[in-house]
Amino acid sequence: MRQLMEIPRAPESQEHELLLQAWESVFAGTSVVYLSGPITTGPRFLDWYRNEGAFLSGDAYVEAHRMKVIDPNTQELKQVANELRQRYSEPVLEPATLHVENWRQSDYIALWERVIERYAGRIVLMSGWQFSSGCATELLRAVEKRIPLVSVEGAPVEIGDAISLLSTAVTTVSELGVPVEKLETVLGALTRSRPTSVHAGWQSEFLRKDESLDRLAETINVAQFISYSPTGTAGVNQEFARVWGYSPNWRFPNLKTAMSTLLERSPEKSVNLRSFTPESPQSREFIYGVKSLDEAVGAVRRLASEGLYVIANETVDVNDGGVSGVLMGDVIEFTPDDTPRGVEKSGVASLSREWGLSLLRQVYGFVPDLNVPYASRLEFSLHPKPRGWRHTNTLGWEYAAVKATTLTAKNNWPNRFSRMIGDKVFGLMIAHIMGFRVPYTTVINRRVAPFTFGRPTGSSEVWFRTSPTEQVPGKFTTVKGWVDPFALIEREDPAGSQIASVLSQAAIPARYSGAAIVTADDKLVVEGAAGEGDAFMKGDAAPELLPKLVIENVSDLHKRLVALLGPVRFEWVHDGQSVWIVQLHKGATLSTSSILVPGDADNWEAFDLALGLENLRIAIALLPPNTGFLLKGNVGLTSHVADVIRKAQVPARLI
Repeated sequence: MRQLMEIPRAPESQEHELLLQAWESVFAGTSVVYLSGPITTGPRFLDWYRNEGAFLSGDAYVEAHRMKVIDPNTQELKQVANELRQRYSEPVLEPATLHVENWRQSDYIALWERVIERYAGRIVLMSGWQFSSGCATELLRAVEKRIPLVSVEGAPVEIGDAISLLSTAVTTVSELGVPVEKLETVLGALTRSRPTSVHAGWQSEFLRKDESLDRLAETINVAQFISYSPTGTAGVNQEFARVWGYSPNWRFPNLKTAMSTLLERSPEKSVNLRSFTPESPQSREFIYGVKSLDEAVGAVRRLASEGLYVIANETVDVNDGGVSGVLMGDVIEFTPDDTPRGVEKSGVASLSREWGLSLLRQVYGFVPDLNVPYASRLEFSLHPKPRGWRHTNTLGWEYAAVKATTLTAKNNWPNRFSRMIGDKVFGLMIAHIMGFRVPYTTVINRRVAPFTFGRPTGSSEVWFRTSPTEQVPGKFTTVKGWVDPFALIEREDPAGSQIASVLSQAAIPARYSGAAIVTADDKLVVEGAAGEGDAFMKGDAAPELLPKLVIENVSDLHKRLVALLGPVRFEWVHDGQSVWIVQLHKGATLSTSSILVPGDADNWEAFDLALGLENLRIAIALLPPNTGFLLKGNVGLTSHVADVIRKAQVPARLI
């Protein structure tokens, strides 16, 4: 590996030398685990700077930065270090505890570089390290010294992973107007040091299916399985085995004991049997959902008598509320109620690796074990209940090394996953993951356990909201205060097919509320009213004149959303200081100031908007073919009334 000299070392100070001498007396001849994580920067800084820091200066900036970024980062570093001390036998060092009066960040970076060079046997990288110039520099030194890099979960971090994460971080940070020179320098040094040849990995077309599974099980949890080769006259020889509670490739005394154990350890008390020949990657006969021990044993012997290899694996229920998908490069795609091959169908969720993993962690309450290199393709599934030979919530199904890819996530919804948790929930989670202000929300879903996201608003009041599978503007209940969710669901969705979730959402002390869209002529329209804006959104009141500051804040929020997602429309609440997102949807509109939905019609019917939203829905349902609406009344282009007409795709003009 080339020497990485692009980051010059700071001169060694007397204080550095004294500290190093003290550590030498403790660590001489001992390697340590060094925990590298952001202190002054990181994801918390990005979130804080977007919403607050960019508007502060002087002492106010310093104090808010300490409270909102440095203190929580320091606390998290110490907490993770304590957890690592339970895992590793070596001493664990973290940079948060040390504080020296009048030291600058460069002094700390220089010291920890020397500690890494002298003592570190392993570097553990906290999530979000790529946004910290200090962490990036520490990683660079580790690469130069060939010190192993791992995530907090223990998965290896390769140079390709680091380059991809840093590249994304440089783009994200620079969009905020924050200097990125140090990150760019580290990124350039890593890129130049990367080997020109791409390691092919262990996945090979020459490996048998069961051998590939056994190799995959070394790095990730796989479905429990036992494989057999034929020996003639219906005899079998055990090849590989990964069964929960047993050592890798444990030799069972006989076929019946093996199948009995596999059935017992399967959450569904069921196994599948897949047959194949070594020279062909294509499966032969596949038997699904065998629950009888005698049937399983007989089927294995029958297939073996035909000269076939057999893999018996636990049956995995794809309809358990989890997801299956593919992680490749910086893109993760997934869908519920399907196998990983479901990504080949329409309607899959497609997100960047960082956003997708964050969203899945929030929904399911565990960190998906998907720490694979960016130059790879992994088929996986996530499950609410532990399963597999490691008894965790993540399963790997197929892995292959691939050349570096420039795939880009679609960041799209509605999709099959958003329909499962609710369109409103999905949009708000995307906004939250991107670092925007979303009120603290508890989601009660039909298919997954309750989960939360968002941030406190400072209010003890709540809004009760419904989240349909797809956006149905203004149809289902939204009310301030808690209501009986069971009675409401029974009343508004007795078939259980329209409302995916109900939400308890922290109330925002609203000074102004409204919505924002972009019209067909590419003009941003920001509309709203004082207070909570219910009447305006329902079309019962006209938009009001908004303060200049509110319009500027909402316009700036729109600009940042578009930079990350493309065309969007959203509902917002302004608390007098900041803008909160209360709904977020992808896509632009075709409306103008006088035409809600463009198009010609043979006939036109007048409709008085004073009749209200529900009468409008009835009128749309009864509208004859080739007929449009002439709408009488003053209604906002961003209101639910306008949304209902746009969704119905009925030609409509304001008169």
